[in-house]
Amino acid sequence: MITSIIFSKDRPAQLDLCLNSIKKNFADSKHNIVIHNNSENFVKAHKILQSEHEDVLFWPQGLSLFKDIYAAIASAKYEYICFFTDDNICFSGVPPIPYQVIFSEPYIACISLRLGLNICQRSHEGDISPDRIEEHYINGDFISWPRTSYLYGSYWSYSLSVDGHIFRKNEILDMIDELCYLESRYHWDQTPNALEGALQRFWTTSPNFMVAPRRSAMVNSPNNRVQESHPDNRAGDSYAADSHFLLGKYLAGQRIKLEYLNFDNIKCPHTEINILEGLHDI
Repeated sequence: MITSIIFSKDRPAQLDLCLNSIKKNFADSKHNIVIHNNSENFVKAHKILQSEHEDVLFWPQGLSLFKDIYAAIASAKYEYICFFTDDNICFSGVPPIPYQVIFSEPYIACISLRLGLNICQRSHEGDISPDRIEEHYINGDFISWPRTSYLYGSYWSYSLSVDGHIFRKNEILDMIDELCYLESRYHWDQTPNALEGALQRFWTTSPNFMVAPRRSAMVNSPNNRVQESHPDNRAGDSYAADSHFLLGKYLAGQRIKLEYLNFDNIKCPHTEINILEGLHDI
């Protein structure tokens, strides 16, 4: 079993979809903590969402996101930690993961739910290029590979991601502890993107191998952008869904239903899904 930490801001409809997808397709995630940073216009919807997910812990983001994360990890019930953002969707059932077997090997850095043999493209700043795994090992329902066989920045080398990556609790806690110590020096933005960027200082010292299911189980659907720390991140290129438009639909009693969405052609971990197709009354 694992603890999942989900970052959220101004996306109640998408967070609801994310949480429901985790509950349906990632049964191992029994302890879920949402760290949220909502604008005033989204507070009412967030309260409704909390009432509909009473089995989830909701923590308001404080002055230091890094310290919030440290506290969440330190309080985690289980020895493995997974990170999600509210525009992540667990679109397929995660196969049973032998955590203790996989993480007993010291050369394993993480388990990635966003990677698999179906992933063959990279989307970056509007450009799509090939990004396919070449050297890998197959063991049952999982693949593994040495991340240093790929250029840094490739999906296959990028182990320290907050999009559906699972880590040993003690290792990720040590990393966040160091970031908390350094935060006053570097004055990082208080966003998940800034956290992920700060985590890259540990890339060279963390273990070399990554593990993933044969087929990816999670996708990031960047239909909108609510953070300003990384303005170059693309969103809404294919299926734009304004966060305020979705807020109105949510308050009107509509929800994005997982079963109405199309995940037939996931080739990239960042693939815009037409989430508006999933809007239906409760």
